[in-house]
This record gives sequence, structure tokens and C-alpha cells, in this order.
Amino acid sequence: MANQFSVISPSYCVPNSVNLQINTEKGVTYNINNNVVFYTKDTFFTLHNRRVLCDDKGNPIVTLYGKNMTLHERWQVFRGQSSDPSQLLFSVKRSSMIQSGTMIKLDVFLANNKDESMCDFRVIIRGNKSSCTVYAGESPTIVAKVSTTCVCVFIYTRVHYTPIYLPFNTAEWI
Repeated sequence: MANQFSVISPSYCVPNSVNLQINTEKGVTYNINNNVVFYTKDTFFTLHNRRVLCDDKGNPIVTLYGKNMTLHERWQVFRGQSSDPSQLLFSVKRSSMIQSGTMIKLDVFLANNKDESMCDFRVIIRGNKSSCTVYAGESPTIVAKVSTTCVCVFIYTRVHYTPIYLPFNTAEWI
């Protein structure tokens, strides 16, 4: 992960590591100075469990859509408030329909990864959702860590720092 890359926009890439605090009850992400950086807007009564991630000024960054009736509980993430397939950024799904123990594995596929033979990122949630680690593909390279003991996200150097919002209700999976 030595080279910088962007999934959403280069403006969310920084040369240094970033600490973010996420208030999951409010759907708000704060920087180290306690300023709002991102927040989510739930849109209730939608067919596809639509959620919008906005910047601190209220501009929509991405829209998440849960696909109904899928075995792996797939979510798709689109640029802005779009649902147009040309604006697809990535999709997320459980790596297996049956999860073992208290560990949840999610596979993240960038939009250009059409065959999905290998994931671009893997998210592993351990314990009672007390920690989450994001890896580059199926490698041991860590790009982000989340710990609920401090409710922080630590995004590693030269990696996109839009918070890793897990659109799933992971409580239902354990």
C-alpha cells in the first residue's frame, strides 16, 4: 500500500495517518478536534435500505443501497446520491453465507472488478463487534483498524480516509 490510491476522490487521501471517532448511534464521524467530518442520513421507507454519507457541509459523498433478497447480503455504494450503474464505486458482501463463531468476514469489490474472483479489500469483524480490521485484498496488509473500546478508526498512511461505514446491521449476523 505504498502508493496512494483513491476510491471516492483524491481529496480524501492524506499523506499521514488519520484518527477518526465514530458515534454509531448518531451516525456521525469526528476528527481529533471533535469537529464533524462525515455523517449519515438514513432514508426510511425505501425499498433498498438507502443510506447517504455526507460531508460536514451536507454534500452527499456516497449512497449505499442494500440489495434485497441476496444470499450474501450485498450492498452497493454509488458516487453522490446516484444509483446509476456508471457511478458504482464498490460493493460489499459477506464472504460466506455461513459465518463461523464470532468473526464476520466481508469482501469489498471495486467497481472495475467485474468477475469478483478476488476481493479488493477484506473486512474482518471480531468478537462482539469490538474490533474491525480492513485488509488490502486477501493479503496481510492492514489499511484500517476500528476499535470500539475507544470508538476510533485509524486509517493508515496513503489510504483513502472516508470512514469504513459498515452498512450492515452486524448485530444480526452474530
